[in-house]
Amino acid sequence: MGEIKRKGNSTLKGRSHRVAIIGAGVVGCLVAYGLQECPDVEVICIDKGPPKNELAGTGLNVGPNSLKILRQFSPELADSLQSPGVSLPWESWVAGLTDGTVIFDLPLSQVAENAGIRIRWAELYRQLRQPLGDRIRYNTIALSMGYRDSDRLYLEIENQETGIREAFEDIDLIVGCDGRYSQVRSSFFGGSPTPEHLGVCLYRLLVPQKEGLIEDYQQWFYNGSRLLTFAIPGDEVYVAGSFPLDASLEIRDNQKTVEYLRQCYTPPQGLSPVCQFLVDAVCEHIEEIHWARVQDILIVFGDEGGRVLCLGDASHAMYPTLGQGASQAFEDGCYVGALLRQALQESLVDFPALVARVEQMRRDRITFVRQFSREASDSLLAGSHPAAELQAKTQPAFLAKLRRLYQDTPLLAEALTLG
Repeated sequence: MGEIKRKGNSTLKGRSHRVAIIGAGVVGCLVAYGLQECPDVEVICIDKGPPKNELAGTGLNVGPNSLKILRQFSPELADSLQSPGVSLPWESWVAGLTDGTVIFDLPLSQVAENAGIRIRWAELYRQLRQPLGDRIRYNTIALSMGYRDSDRLYLEIENQETGIREAFEDIDLIVGCDGRYSQVRSSFFGGSPTPEHLGVCLYRLLVPQKEGLIEDYQQWFYNGSRLLTFAIPGDEVYVAGSFPLDASLEIRDNQKTVEYLRQCYTPPQGLSPVCQFLVDAVCEHIEEIHWARVQDILIVFGDEGGRVLCLGDASHAMYPTLGQGASQAFEDGCYVGALLRQALQESLVDFPALVARVEQMRRDRITFVRQFSREASDSLLAGSHPAAELQAKTQPAFLAKLRRLYQDTPLLAEALTLG
């Protein structure tokens, strides 16, 4: 380990402000993208992973609300994500029982103004990171961060490949985009948040497609166990399986077996061809599974000093039932990226007021999405009755909430004019 390179006000090179972004996932990339048009700002964006993170998750569906706000923020990014070969359109949502009984069959055009997309995580990262070039410091971690005084922060970082350390002083704003286990949140908000568990085990896989058997978004239930699936580019299929846990909330060894998983999903009358394929594929790839528990955390945005802002999962990790984790990261990133871009083009910036404005604009929206995701998780629980619960989701009350979810994104032109 060599000498620490220290950078204070003297190293700003004529720039007026210094902003640090911790984490270059969805939300971090979007905030950094917004700041590209601010030459008067030094941006320090770090990510602990490599530039081409082929291990970044599996696949995901990005909601219509994400594409709606992204197109306002950057039509070029929206076009790149919707390019042929990059993603497939998400246009329908089918749900039913693992014997093949369809109960919920919804064209998204009935509740959304535009389609969503289905994409591989690694491809999503590639599309969002490519325009940023060398503006992201990869393989780099934050060693320490904090306040020097009431209006200035410091950050010390280390490149894990070279061992080179840098220390930055006089930082105006730290943006925590470093996920559910956020170091920023832990450093400035009194430690790691206590998760609230749903009582559900969740796992994800990518498996080879079988003769076009799987196309758009599908969910299949037996008691409280669920198989979620859709195709992504590259002739692959994304599978997310879940099953209820007992009161201990532990994922037991006997539950991580082929025998247990087949029992979870197979009704007395047998599996449909689609679900038979999914169960067989899960069992064949069981050694590749990373087992996790569904949980969410309390919402935070700005710290007491008004110069630290958490976004995405660092702010509001939520139950993934409605696929809104990444989608709300898009909303956060587009809104904050646009707000910072606008504010930092002015000569004087009141950062605590800006952080407070983000919280004012986003908290009610996130509270609604978080609660709706909880409500929609009813059919994942032990003792659930999926047929009745899916039938309820065909009714006006649930569909009205879906419309609100997919359509009531911030209109950036209006949001940025509000004081």
